[in-house]
Amino acid sequence: MTEYQIALAYLSALTIVCLVLFSFTYFLPTPENANKAKSTYFFRILLLFVIASQTAILFRYEHPAIVSILLGNLFILWISYTLMCAIYSRYDVNIVNKHYWLIAMHSVVFVSGLYFVSQITELAYLRSVYVLLNIFLPFCLTIHQCHQQFKKHRIGDRVLYCSLLVTILLYLAYLFCLSVFFRDQFFAPITLIFIILLSFVCILFFGFALSIIYSLVGKLRKELITDRLTGVKNRNYFTDISQQLMSMAKRANTPLSLIVCDIDWFKKINDTYGHAAGDKVLIDFSKNIKEALRVEDVFIRIGGEEFIIMLPQINLESAVLVAERLRLSIDLLPINVGVESIHITASFGVAEVDVNNTIDHSVNNADGALYEAKRSGRNKVVAFKS
Repeated sequence: MTEYQIALAYLSALTIVCLVLFSFTYFLPTPENANKAKSTYFFRILLLFVIASQTAILFRYEHPAIVSILLGNLFILWISYTLMCAIYSRYDVNIVNKHYWLIAMHSVVFVSGLYFVSQITELAYLRSVYVLLNIFLPFCLTIHQCHQQFKKHRIGDRVLYCSLLVTILLYLAYLFCLSVFFRDQFFAPITLIFIILLSFVCILFFGFALSIIYSLVGKLRKELITDRLTGVKNRNYFTDISQQLMSMAKRANTPLSLIVCDIDWFKKINDTYGHAAGDKVLIDFSKNIKEALRVEDVFIRIGGEEFIIMLPQINLESAVLVAERLRLSIDLLPINVGVESIHITASFGVAEVDVNNTIDHSVNNADGALYEAKRSGRNKVVAFKS
């Protein structure tokens, strides 16, 4: 088999891999944000540039060597910039005209410089050093953007960030092999180029795809535990967080209190002003309560107009004071419904959580106190006394 046939076989194999990955991008979850969705579009272009870069190798057998050198390395530069655009879009940064002008101007300068370098040296590894210095710019911009958005608690961000670092190490490994084992060659070995491009595509696609999947899984989980109307946590979240807080309180031997609150005469508000007004009441009520609580407090909408507040490291007496402060805050809260401003009140039942019993036991105790507050006139705070 001739070297040309080997290069053709490598091109065929790389093309198949890239087209498979290209097709697979259509099965990745599509972000709702239109700008973030463009990241997949840029990644598809990147895959096409990878194929084009491998194709340029064939030009060395039928055209002047400089044509293969200039085209192949120009596509490498464009791969770096397309990766930059994909990452920018992934983190909701708009790709504007100035970015395209940067790519165009850098491409012209790059090709001119590469032509000059090719005239003064016949060593492939020196040309590769020049290419590395040029792709360093888009890679630095990409890493910088990724690092700005990087959040250690998000697995998708960590995977994407690590995959970018690995691709840089991959090119450095390529440069090392070229300078040590093929130092005197005019062209880089086609096998080495194929291995590097194939590894680059697979590693990058792995990081990119997992980043999108983990991001959307995280978003779905957030939606699962968040009440859409008020933006506070919902009943699904209560089950998990209550067990965590009870375990922490038991280990640290610290108190944990619970408040159940309910908007008074909420059905009457809906009947009088309509459900849109009722929604506005729930939103304003939730916002007011949330702003009055500590960061470590947990505010949850159980359903309808009923809410639960969990207060770590707060005993019953202090929890009653918190509830009274919240009650007064709600009592003074004006809520604009259309042209009218209505006044609402809320009732509160307070109980200290028994960490040696189930959370439902403590909720029932607080519910009993809330029922007493409702029965005795509403707009009150009642504590459960065992």
